[in-house]
Amino acid sequence: MYKLIKPDMIYHFFDHDTELIYEIIELVLEISIQDLKNLEHHYENKEFFIIKKKFHKSKPMLSYLGAITVKNNIENIEKNIEKKFPYYYNTLLHQLDSLEKELKIFLEKINQ
Repeated sequence: MYKLIKPDMIYHFFDHDTELIYEIIELVLEISIQDLKNLEHHYENKEFFIIKKKFHKSKPMLSYLGAITVKNNIENIEKNIEKKFPYYYNTLLHQLDSLEKELKIFLEKINQ
């Protein structure tokens, strides 16, 4: 059912505490994913250090969710933001949209 997240990893990292999982995923949806979706203006302004900082902050969270594909794409772009961002950012945006949908479905399931 899930292509990007791994529910078993989420439960493992957060000790099966569904209340904590819910709160953390809500924060991820409201802040982390939105930050990653709004990086174009930083690229246009050549603020590569801001992009790198936001990428760096997102990687642990992606690991906890089991979203390794998204994390790997970020690491690929991060190697040379100036050159790789224009080629791989659209793929990242699509992955983030899918990740967002999966997380919302997951939240609905644990909320039942």
